[in-house]
Amino acid sequence: MNSKALIRAATLTVAWVAIATIGSEVFATFKGLLSAIGGHHWIGKSALTLVFMVVFYLLFSRINDDELSLKDTWLLILTNVISGLAIMVFYVLHA
Repeated sequence: MNSKALIRAATLTVAWVAIATIGSEVFATFKGLLSAIGGHHWIGKSALTLVFMVVFYLLFSRINDDELSLKDTWLLILTNVISGLAIMVFYVLHA
């Protein structure tokens, strides 16, 4: 398994989850689209998250650079922190 591709795919997928989480609360049509995919917006978002993770991994694994770097790992960590904070701030401000 290509670790670098996996970390890069995870980074984009984490960002997608944050955007989709906030977006589904702001835009009713987007929430409806997610619900149409899986019956409930959480299920639809989860299904799309799985699809995006696989697609991103397959795309990144085509790049012939599979040596894992610390930069990629820190980018994933930073993306997780920023995404978590963005979701938390959104819900605190909209509670």
